[in-house]
Amino acid sequence: MEIYLTIEELAVYLKITEQTIRRWILNREIPFHKIKSVIRFRLSEIEKWIDNSGINNSVVKGDVADGDLFCEETNAVEVLQELEPADGEGEK
Repeated sequence: MEIYLTIEELAVYLKITEQTIRRWILNREIPFHKIKSVIRFRLSEIEKWIDNSGINNSVVKGDVADGDLFCEETNAVEVLQELEPADGEGEK
């Protein structure tokens, strides 16, 4: 099953600001999909984009939110688990 990320989730995954991602979208620098009026990112496409130096071509000094862009210990599953609400949270 394909994993789709929101702008917020992708910002956490890449450790950059949401503003940077929004700028990349406007400039068509990052692969994204518009589903109705909602923007989503396929994790597999983002990882290919990174592997093909997409992120190196787009990152400008000052765009990084905290620390390095990537951490070897961080993977998509860990990021998504951090973003998921705990049982009962966010449900009404």
